Amino acid sequence: MEAMAVLFVMAPPPGAGPDQARPFVKVDNREIFMRTIELYANRDQVSQRVLCVLPDDMSRVQEKYGPHLGFQGVSVTTGGPDWFGAVQRGLEKLKPPVQWVMIHDASRPAVPYGLLDALEQAAAKTGAAVPVLPLETDLVQLKPDRQVEAWAATGRLFHVQYPQLFRKDLLVAAYARRAAGAGAGADDAALVQASGAAIATVPGWRLNWRIDSDEMVRMAGDLLKHLPRPRRAAVISPFEEAQW
Repeated sequence: MEAMAVLFVMAPPPGAGPDQARPFVKVDNREIFMRTIELYANRDQVSQRVLCVLPDDMSRVQEKYGPHLGFQGVSVTTGGPDWFGAVQRGLEKLKPPVQWVMIHDASRPAVPYGLLDALEQAAAKTGAAVPVLPLETDLVQLKPDRQVEAWAATGRLFHVQYPQLFRKDLLVAAYARRAAGAGAGADDAALVQASGAAIATVPGWRLNWRIDSDEMVRMAGDLLKHLPRPRRAAVISPFEEAQW
């Protein structure tokens, strides 16, 4: 795949409340957002990583994490006041060689490498790909007195996850339409689809949960322990295998 940038968005995603995020909380001595960033440390196609923060968090990120992020080659930018504003600012920071953009919720650290591989393969065919999971629970419509009025069929309904991968030109065009008042959507994939692009899907990961509450923080360590290990490169020689 051609050069890719990853935008790590620290703003709450569309539909989430302003307090539904715990990116600075540590899990086993590492902040959640830092664990998310490190998912892409060894992916050769990733040539740029940008942390997109809200204005209120910028000074905290720069003062406490700036040197470490800089050492890793991660740049920081701020935009707002919401998810779409943060992504828009990140798009403005992309370097010319970048042809693909992965948008990753910074509060989702439990993403397996295989899911990232699958997104790349699927997006190569259509220009955009998202992970989805089937809804495996009943949905009901309630009466005003909160008694059940009707059940809704869920056979063709799926839950959409992040990260989401797009060809850069499709994503930039979708955001330009939104800025001009001609585009709207529940998330980035919806914006891109509204621009006329096809969205491919791959099976999501059931442990790819957003760490958005104190309860989820307590579960985060277990989620990360269940991540599949990345495939190792083939060993060239017995000597290489013995190296630390």
